[in-house]
Amino acid sequence: MIFVAFKILLHDKAKYLALVLGISFATLLISQQSAIFHSLMYASTREILEANQADIWVMKPSVETLEQGYPMAELAVNRVRSIDGVEWAVPYYQSIAQLRTEDGRMKSVQLIGIDDLSMVGAPQQMLIGDLKDLQRPDAIIMDIAGYINIFPETPPQTGATVEIGQRRAVIVGICYIGTSWNGLPRIYTRRSLGVAMARETLNPVTYVLARARQGNSPEEVARKITSLTGLKARTRNAFMDETRLWILKYSGIAENFGITILMGVVIGVAIVGQTFYMFSVENLKQFATLKAIGIANWIILKMIMIQALFVSLIGYCLGIGVASLFFAISSTQLSGGLRGMFMHPFIFMGSGVFIVLVTLLACIVSVRKVLTVDPAIVFRG
Repeated sequence: MIFVAFKILLHDKAKYLALVLGISFATLLISQQSAIFHSLMYASTREILEANQADIWVMKPSVETLEQGYPMAELAVNRVRSIDGVEWAVPYYQSIAQLRTEDGRMKSVQLIGIDDLSMVGAPQQMLIGDLKDLQRPDAIIMDIAGYINIFPETPPQTGATVEIGQRRAVIVGICYIGTSWNGLPRIYTRRSLGVAMARETLNPVTYVLARARQGNSPEEVARKITSLTGLKARTRNAFMDETRLWILKYSGIAENFGITILMGVVIGVAIVGQTFYMFSVENLKQFATLKAIGIANWIILKMIMIQALFVSLIGYCLGIGVASLFFAISSTQLSGGLRGMFMHPFIFMGSGVFIVLVTLLACIVSVRKVLTVDPAIVFRG
C-alpha cells in the first residue's frame, strides 16, 4: 500500500511540485524571519554578552535597558566592593560620542570604556592587534564593521588617527563583534580615556560589573547589593531578559516580525491546504478503486497520511536548507546588518514540527471526501 500511495502522489508531477514548493516557501519564510528576530534580540544585549567575566550588573534604579544606562559617581564601585559575597567589582562606562576623521567626516559611535587594569568588558575576538595595546596613550580598538563604515576605501589596519570629543585617538586594534541593536560603530578604550573623551567629570561610571565570590549565588548577592546600596543589581541573565523584554514591549519589533511570520503561516496553510485538497479530489477515482477492491478506510487514511508526511519532510528540508544557506553566507560578513546572525536549533525543530502539523491538518481536511466517496463511481461512465 505504501508503494501505491507514492505512485498516486507522484502521478501528477505538477501538483506534487506545487505541494513541495509551497511547503518549502512557507518553511523558508517562517524560519528565516524567526531567526532574524531571535538574532536581533540576541544583539540587543551584545555588550552584556561580551562582558562575560561579570555575573552581576549594578546600575541606577531607573535603568530599564542596557542602552539607557545613566552615569553614576565612582563611589558606587567601592560601595559594591564592600558588600559581603562580592569577589570583585569594576567600573564600566558607555555613551554615544562623535568621532571626527582627519578629513573632517563626522560619525556617531558607541564609546565603551572598560576597566583600565582588569580589562573586564573588552571584546572577545580580536582580528588585528592585541588588547594589551590599549595601555598605550590615546589607544582605542574599533570593531571591523565600524572601521569599514568609517574608512570604506582603506583596508583594515591599525595606526589611523581620529578625534573623539576633541581628544586625539589612535586605532591600535580591530575586533569582530556581531550586529548591535543601534547599529553604531563601537569604540573600546580604557575607562579613564573614555570618560575624558566624553568630557564626563562628575559621573564617570555607567555600570558596575561585579562577580559573586565562589560559593555565593549571584542572585543572592545581587539582592544584597540592591538592599544595602539602594542601587539596582541584576544578574547577567536577568539583565539580558529585562533588556529584551523592554524591547519587545516598547519597540514594535515583535509586532513587525510577528506579522511577517504570520504571513508565512497563512501562506503555508493556504497553499498546502488548497493544493492537497485539489490533489485528493482529482484522485478520487483511484481511491474509489481501492475501496471497490475491499481496501478499508483506515488503510486509505494511512496512505494519505504517509503522502502528507513525505511531502512535508521534502518541502521542509528544501526550505530549511535554503534558510540555512542564507545565514551561512550572511553571518560570515564582516559588515552589514546581517553579520553574526544565526539560526537557533529551536527554530530548526519548531519550524519542522509546525510544517508537519500544518500538512497533516490540510490532509485531515481533504481526506473527508476520499473516505466518503462511493466506490460505484469507478463503474460509472
